[in-house]
Amino acid sequence: MKILHIISGGETGGSRKHVLQLFQNPPFEAELMLLTEGEFAEEARRQNIKVTVVQQKSRFDRSTPKKILTYVENNNFSLVHSHGARSNFLVNNIKSKLRIPWFVTVHSDPTLDFMHQPKVLNKIFTLLNKRALRNADHLFAVSDKFKTMLVDMNMSADKISPIFNGIEFQEEIPPYNRAEIRSKLNTSPSDFVFTIVARLHPVKGHEVLIEAFKLLSMKDAKLWIVGDGQLKDSLVKKVENLNLHEKIQFLGNRSDVDELLFASDVSLLTSYSESFPLVLLESANMGTPVISTDVGGVKSLIDPGKTGWIIPPKEVLSLKRALEEAYNADTEIMGNKLRKYAKNNFSNKNLQNELKRIYLKIIKD
Repeated sequence: MKILHIISGGETGGSRKHVLQLFQNPPFEAELMLLTEGEFAEEARRQNIKVTVVQQKSRFDRSTPKKILTYVENNNFSLVHSHGARSNFLVNNIKSKLRIPWFVTVHSDPTLDFMHQPKVLNKIFTLLNKRALRNADHLFAVSDKFKTMLVDMNMSADKISPIFNGIEFQEEIPPYNRAEIRSKLNTSPSDFVFTIVARLHPVKGHEVLIEAFKLLSMKDAKLWIVGDGQLKDSLVKKVENLNLHEKIQFLGNRSDVDELLFASDVSLLTSYSESFPLVLLESANMGTPVISTDVGGVKSLIDPGKTGWIIPPKEVLSLKRALEEAYNADTEIMGNKLRKYAKNNFSNKNLQNELKRIYLKIIKD
């Protein structure tokens, strides 16, 4: 069995990590196709992944679907697996000519994917993405909640399989130096550090987090914001206006996320919508408990009060209370419990085996 994974190539968050993860010890042959050159392509090549870049000049480059179809026809693939709205659009354009099954992983809520676009484009792109999803042969929903969401959008339940993310868990946490990591960021070993790793996008809930942080009375509480994006300037301004610049640090995109999570006391996810965020598994891998909004498949991972906290999205006071509870909890014990559970239930091996099972079932049918 030979699979072609297709994704835009400009991603920096969970979907990029998810796709790269699929090439770690897969039980089948796989190649990666990107629509643009960049850091994604470079990272894939460093991991010795076979990468083909179909350089799409713009979203309206009509030559791209034909290039994809030609590559598929000339390389004996068993199936095509797309990730993200942009690649979904393109594969949908050649669906009638594909002689092999087309799978799609739904990484995010299709109704929110284009919320940053002008209203007209938001509406058009959302409709096109939903149409593409309906035309695919099979959908992977990265949580049971996402399957329900897709069914509510009039997509056939029979062609949707919930499938949780997984990562390669390390046998032991590396011997990182917590004090040294903190020292480089002007953070004291005694400070209580909360960390959020997410692109600075409206759906990620950073504004609610900053407002909740303003209400905290703990003088030694610090917040590391890891990631970049369109909201950076407005969020930095908000922190300055609330006089939180000494407690909140913007660290930008980082290549040492594992070390930052290890050096943190609690990891945060404040999104309004998610599927099954990989950052939660990355936090678990480092033995760091999590405060998360009740989105996607979060309840499948976090046991409230034992391995983390689950709160409603967009609620400043609920988030404030969870931050305070975490500050007073034994986060080391909670983090160890979270790591043990996640390692046993959300490994990359489990993910790969489930994908293979469903691939073969659809191909045989």
